[in-house]
Amino acid sequence: MSTEKKFDPAKRKKLNNPIRLEWLPPERIKALLEMQGGKTYLDIGAGTGYLSREVAAKVPGAVVHTLDIEPLMVEEMKQSTGKGSIFPQRMERDILPFDDAIMDGVWSITVFHELGKARPLLREVRRVLRPGGRLLIVDWEKKEEACGQGPPLDHRVSVEEVVEALREACFSDVQVMAGFTHHFAVLARN
Repeated sequence: MSTEKKFDPAKRKKLNNPIRLEWLPPERIKALLEMQGGKTYLDIGAGTGYLSREVAAKVPGAVVHTLDIEPLMVEEMKQSTGKGSIFPQRMERDILPFDDAIMDGVWSITVFHELGKARPLLREVRRVLRPGGRLLIVDWEKKEEACGQGPPLDHRVSVEEVVEALREACFSDVQVMAGFTHHFAVLARN
């Protein structure tokens, strides 16, 4: 077994499985981020953009930037999102290609366990988030019984590790939120 904690882009079609919309309800993501039209949002590690499209469809008039480090994923996002309010682009690890304080909300779904050291990316998120902006991190539960889906147990991180990383990165109002299947969610403010 590989110790690499990075999603294999050759398996990217798995990201388009409709069951993910049950496990990761777009309406719940929208509600936690208090998303509104006319605001700007960021999805870090958007993969194929499948979930981004579903969330964006719930918030007409919102601009959603979708980032991934894998060129294959970005190309698929560009082909599947079409023209509109979703703007896919490739990112370098731990570097967000945006000016300071321009995002109203940021989310990252099932990516935190791949980060290794989270501090550099969290510093970037704080930089691009407006004061009071929200960050939502959702990742796989670190429980043996939850391993029927997603990465192996030894690749996962605990909710406590995410909460600690956010507090160390000076996010405020860090809260564990309910409403996801096989996953935990942590919400914080800049």
